[in-house]
Amino acid sequence: MAKILFVTLYDEYCLGVRQLMAELRAAGHEAWLLCMKQYGKKVLRSGEEAPAEWQVELLPNGERSVLCYPYPITATEAALATGLLQRLKPDVVGFSVYSPQIARTIEMTELVRRALPTTPICWGGPHATLDPAGSAEYCDFVMVGEADLPIIELAEALDAGRGWRDIPSVAYRLPDGTVQKNALSPVVQDLDSLPFTWHRPEGVFYIDNDTLTEGEPFPTSDLRRSHKIMTSRGCPYACTYCMLSFQKEVMPDSTKLRYRSTEHVMRELEETKARMGHFFLEIEDDIFTLRPERMEDFFAEYARRVAMPFWCYTHPQYARESMLRILRENNAQFVVMGIESGSNRVANEVFNRKVTNKTIIEAAHRIRESGLRPYYDLISNNPFETEEDRIETFHLVRSLPKPFELQLVELNFYPGIAISRMREERGLPRKVDFQSYRYWNALYHLASAVDLSDRDAERLLTDETFRRDPAILESMANEAKRLVRALGEADLLARNYEREVQRLGARLEELRAELVHIKARRGFTLFMKISEVLRWIKHDLLGLRPRSAASATGALGHLRDTGAPGQHDVVTEVTAPLDFREADEHGLKARPLPGQPSQPAAQQEPFVPQR
Repeated sequence: MAKILFVTLYDEYCLGVRQLMAELRAAGHEAWLLCMKQYGKKVLRSGEEAPAEWQVELLPNGERSVLCYPYPITATEAALATGLLQRLKPDVVGFSVYSPQIARTIEMTELVRRALPTTPICWGGPHATLDPAGSAEYCDFVMVGEADLPIIELAEALDAGRGWRDIPSVAYRLPDGTVQKNALSPVVQDLDSLPFTWHRPEGVFYIDNDTLTEGEPFPTSDLRRSHKIMTSRGCPYACTYCMLSFQKEVMPDSTKLRYRSTEHVMRELEETKARMGHFFLEIEDDIFTLRPERMEDFFAEYARRVAMPFWCYTHPQYARESMLRILRENNAQFVVMGIESGSNRVANEVFNRKVTNKTIIEAAHRIRESGLRPYYDLISNNPFETEEDRIETFHLVRSLPKPFELQLVELNFYPGIAISRMREERGLPRKVDFQSYRYWNALYHLASAVDLSDRDAERLLTDETFRRDPAILESMANEAKRLVRALGEADLLARNYEREVQRLGARLEELRAELVHIKARRGFTLFMKISEVLRWIKHDLLGLRPRSAASATGALGHLRDTGAPGQHDVVTEVTAPLDFREADEHGLKARPLPGQPSQPAAQQEPFVPQR
């Protein structure tokens, strides 16, 4: 049995790693997960520099918020991690590496090296796939691409005493400095063959705020209230800024979309429901609304077996009316759709989006008409843009039906992906001047919250005052966005309240039907009790002793004590069949019941009713 410890930083959800952990345990190996530091955002101070690899959200007030901020690891937390490593003694320590956390990953790798000098260290995840040669400088070997199959091969090799150098999808640095890249493992085509993602508490450790816990997520983590899931793998598009487009280049068999069956997903969600009770579902498929027939089948089961609030991603070309209606009817709290650029030139020539502004506007109107709350993603601070591109983006944003939430982020250039190669070929900077884009970002936010007339738009574009001092626009945009967000939350609350009233109404009808059934059972119960008393009375009248020790008088008292019909719903056991066969044609000579001795009636005591 091999022992593998996974380490993630600032990502307690880590679906990919939890999936590998489940697969190793299902194969009979030991696997643990250390979630080092909680996911969190941080608003940067004015003038504070942000490394190029950080994911930066551009706020309406002109501030920048770092998504998944790499908060420092304290000395106490490092000591806790060291103690855990030395206690578990894994055969391999594997890091899931994202480019924004590269500096902290290097720091944690060095910590592992000090704690376990002879233990091999592996890097995997998006950054390792994008830059295996660079990653191999810091670890013993790299695992490229989807690791479902090679991670099992690695564990079996370790268990058999073999090394990792011949494992598929592995890359490592040779003594001469060159990098050896093994042939890639095929991807899993049948996703139903994989176990459910590991969300159980066993073997999962959390370190943050100078505290180590096992099986208990961070106190403020969304992991306590939400469940993330992927029902498919892959995306039909090849956007130049996306890691998946690069993965398609290096792993051709990953270009085909692969789906889990509805039954497989439902069983995972039923386990989650049993474990968490009420939860919020986050569907992480790149585009969930691709196949109408799959969605119909999915939500027919979802409504019956899960019925939890959720959100998902859609796409301008797949935001069809029928699909949006299904999402709305099944309690989608909101949908997220990527716009990315309002410039047709940038969207098609730079981003390879193959989506026109006309398609985006039509999709936005369908979303609005469906009653869903939309979030639209938009990429800014883009060195490929011209003044005309930014103006076109501004006009697109203001033409979208309101209300909606605009999520504005900086363009990132991750190693190896197509847009990074394009930038290098054209000699463009990796980061644009933040101050020069403040005016445009404020315009985008303002246009997302306020209906601007053509006259208003023209003034905002031509008045140099706003360009010189974008703080004026930022103040207006921030206040408008605050009101829009409050109205959106109030609308969502009202919609959820209405849905809850409908749910309670349906439950009331179910309870009424159950009450009718219960009353029927109670009536039958009373009938059985009366029948039992009549049997006892008949036996006494005919001079036959009932098998029960209770007398007919006692039985009558018991019946009187039970109260009015409907007070009890426990069916009493009938100990013998009722027998109203006549004694004989001459009178009261009784015909004995089966199993009872025949006795003359005169020898029996008469029945004397008591008052």
